[in-house]
Amino acid sequence: METVSFAFAVVGVTESIHKFGKALVNLCREYKNLEAELDEILLTVQGLWVKTEVQVQSLENLWPSLQPSLQVLYYHILEHLGDKLIITDTSLQAVLRQNLDTGHMPQKLKVILLKRHLSKTVSDLEEWQRKFDPSWYLITRLANPEVDRQLEHRLPAEPRSAPASPSTRLARMRNTIQQIAAQEAEPRESMFKDPRPIKENMVPIAGTDAYMSTDGAKRLLLDSANLAAAQVSATPNLLAIARHQVRDLARLLLHIDPEAFNLLKCEGVIELAAGTGAQFYLLFEIPPGLSSPRTLRDHLLALAPNPSLTQRVQLAKQLARSVMFVHAAGFVHKNIRPETVLIFENKATPSHPEPTLPPPTPDHHNPNMRTQSDRLGPSFLIGFERFRRAEGHTDRFGDLAWEKNLYRHPSRQGLQPEDIFEMRHDIYSLGVCLLEIALWRSFVRPDPNTTDNACFLPSADLDIGAELKNKDSRAGAFDIKDKLVAMCKDALPAAVGEQYTGVVLACICCMDHSEDNLFRYENGMQDRDGIIVGVRYIENVLLKLEELFL
Repeated sequence: METVSFAFAVVGVTESIHKFGKALVNLCREYKNLEAELDEILLTVQGLWVKTEVQVQSLENLWPSLQPSLQVLYYHILEHLGDKLIITDTSLQAVLRQNLDTGHMPQKLKVILLKRHLSKTVSDLEEWQRKFDPSWYLITRLANPEVDRQLEHRLPAEPRSAPASPSTRLARMRNTIQQIAAQEAEPRESMFKDPRPIKENMVPIAGTDAYMSTDGAKRLLLDSANLAAAQVSATPNLLAIARHQVRDLARLLLHIDPEAFNLLKCEGVIELAAGTGAQFYLLFEIPPGLSSPRTLRDHLLALAPNPSLTQRVQLAKQLARSVMFVHAAGFVHKNIRPETVLIFENKATPSHPEPTLPPPTPDHHNPNMRTQSDRLGPSFLIGFERFRRAEGHTDRFGDLAWEKNLYRHPSRQGLQPEDIFEMRHDIYSLGVCLLEIALWRSFVRPDPNTTDNACFLPSADLDIGAELKNKDSRAGAFDIKDKLVAMCKDALPAAVGEQYTGVVLACICCMDHSEDNLFRYENGMQDRDGIIVGVRYIENVLLKLEELFL
């Protein structure tokens, strides 16, 4: 589509959205107080539309500043919304015409029909928000002053204590990113907190380097971001670099919505001395009602009934959203694996009080252990041990732990990985995790012949003994990747369907040079701001997963 005709098409779509959105709001006002049963859903529809309208209007104002790849993505998302609103209007008008044609429709029947159609409207608008919200934060990557001028012009002043709208979060994130880029001092109080009261209450979370603690009435999760002494010695200024990077990450994670992105809101950082290096802990606030965090690995190893396919797909969506936000904020995670995904119990009811401390350490050597709860609660990505700014300083320090290398692309394995870490390496790690979630099998298991919690063996489902012994470690790593791809093609279609299978393959093959690699950079393509890979991730991973309703 040519640029001019494309611009006219966008105007046509947004005009249609505003037209049918206005009709929907008018209908809600007209039938308000018709019956108490209907009032609640009418208010829900109006609330959803207010949020939707603000985002559409903001997008219209930002449109000239957007890159072509983002414009195409947003056009299709807006077109989807317009189609949904037309269908909604048609169905609601059909109910009202039925009333006119029959001369009189009993009020109870009218309420039932309206509630049925409006419930579908709520579902459609919520679905659209799930698709739109992740892409909205990609705008943080645009180095265009006009974006900031438009956001400041459009957004009302909101108190810091009030729940922020997506547009306000975006404006605050961009402001923080600009302060970070300009190396400006931290506004108001420092992100670094006094560690003494928090350190006293630290209790480890099994299978992680994270802790639970408290700070007054707040329940906190402490996520370790460690620096090895060897790295500090090899790079004398690494400690100062890391101090700035952990502070910058904390400042950005201050603005996140835990429910939307499955990342916990960061309250600050503490720094503890550790030999010649240091240990940093990001302080994450635990939302009310959540308790007893356990790693995804722990759940995969538990001898309990497998969660339903619906729950597994929901978990996959949550993890994919976490990765999207980390990248939208301009960071790479570098440590995505089942040990860095925490799943909480969600029991915020009087009959289920919230414990401050995590449950006892599970014993994976006990074959009779059955600790998995009936339903998986919300999950959050942690483990920001090796994170960095996407465009920032990178190290090539690695390790030889096969159970960690399994989640690393072959080019990022070993003591001195070949490739500089980039976003697609995180996407590869996500793909391996999505494969385990789909099969609900852990590829890594504790060695039953030792009590050493640091000794692991490949699971019986993952026959990679010969590959791990290969003297050419790079060749062995690519052979393991080929086995993961084969497992995906053979086992997943029957287990989770073709679409989920396609998502996993897209992730695991994201660094391939083949023509069918959906993340491949064509010759001469440059993606300095990460927009291209971000758009492809949304199109081929996030949106494909969001389309799955089971």
